[in-house]
Amino acid sequence: MPMNSRKRYFHVGTARVCITPDVGMPYLGYGWDRQDPFLGVNDDLWAKALVIDDGERAAALIACDMIGFPPAPFAASVREQVAIHTSIPGEHVMLSASHTHSSHASIDLSTLELEWPWVQELIGSLAGAAIAAWQQRQPAMIKVTSGEIHGISENRRVFRSDGKVYRNWDRTVPGAEVRRGPIDPEVGVLLAQRPDGSPLAVLSNFTAHPICAMSQPLVSADFTGLAMTAVEDALGPGVTALFTQGACGDVNPPVVRRNVRDAREVGLELGGEVLRAAASLLPDEVPATDCRVRVATKHVTWEYRMDLMPKDAAARAYAAATEKIESLKRGGASAAAVRAEANRHRDALENYMLTRNDARREEGEIQVLAIGDSAWVGVPGELFCQIGLDIKKQSPVAHTYIVGYANCYQGYFPTPIAYTEGGYEVNVGRWSRFTAAAGVSIEETALELLRAVV
Repeated sequence: MPMNSRKRYFHVGTARVCITPDVGMPYLGYGWDRQDPFLGVNDDLWAKALVIDDGERAAALIACDMIGFPPAPFAASVREQVAIHTSIPGEHVMLSASHTHSSHASIDLSTLELEWPWVQELIGSLAGAAIAAWQQRQPAMIKVTSGEIHGISENRRVFRSDGKVYRNWDRTVPGAEVRRGPIDPEVGVLLAQRPDGSPLAVLSNFTAHPICAMSQPLVSADFTGLAMTAVEDALGPGVTALFTQGACGDVNPPVVRRNVRDAREVGLELGGEVLRAAASLLPDEVPATDCRVRVATKHVTWEYRMDLMPKDAAARAYAAATEKIESLKRGGASAAAVRAEANRHRDALENYMLTRNDARREEGEIQVLAIGDSAWVGVPGELFCQIGLDIKKQSPVAHTYIVGYANCYQGYFPTPIAYTEGGYEVNVGRWSRFTAAAGVSIEETALELLRAVV
């Protein structure tokens, strides 16, 4: 079928690489070091790259079945390799993690551990997918729409009549439910369509933690990865389906910590809505988006929270806790007893890990990839849903989606009020290390960048 001269085409490429970890590699568990070994594989993990080139500027999004990315040098290494072998500038590359918990234990790695062989292999795999996608560019139109799905997500911060905040899987806690926070039911869908009308790629976005099969010893992409498999199976060979996670810091599926069967059921529901939205874009009469790629990035600095222990006190508490745990081990205590004792001292571990950073602050990156009339806002962690909704509402770009866990993992970014309400997400830990100003700055910075790409 000849190209219709009235249509404007991007050049779009896709590629994928399997990143399933080996049996015996660590995944995120529940112990003192929070790592346990994988015993097998339920479903493979993938890194899928989408490259979009408008003839003047190009960008790459690499969507990964991972819990998150190590410190910033990891993304920098991937970007460097992509920039060397393509015409895509490093700052035009966005890494996106789905946040599946049955994947590599990658989010607490130090900069020194980035030299481990499996981490270096992962860097090469992600960069390689983007390079291969660049080499396989072909003409394609871009169309964007949004669907909506209810029943597979709920805000996990449940406020009960006893005045406390519980998580949504705590089904037997006392007191009546008083309220809970918002959800974002929007399903964002970007379709790349070949000149003959066939689909080339589907990029999607939804907001909910992939923890139906949470931290289990079988590798799994959870419901988000299984949803993309369903989309690819339905659309046929030659289609790449990529998933990006939204502002799901306080949003879970209703089913948590069960098994892969539950993940499959939720994934089929999500995949069905992605397919419905994608199918609505396929007809010729649906207009393509403007052929334009824009990228904006800004680095901001976030201060550590003020309620950390003094550095010397944290070191002493950590040493004392470690001695208690080692004493139990020397005495032949069971693994369950050792783990229980370790978990009683989690505050000591977390304060120690945070106070080792004398600077008491970190730099983070907010990134916007604008593709036609859509914008994908990269945030390096777990943004609370309300902040994501506020960004979307105020954005000047018609279709705006939050991409959580982008480029680096730096923990939760709650709303300011959450710090007064309490709950897991604002307890002291590596997952919650910044002041309330961090979430506020993300909203302000994201809107600044969105205005810049219009």
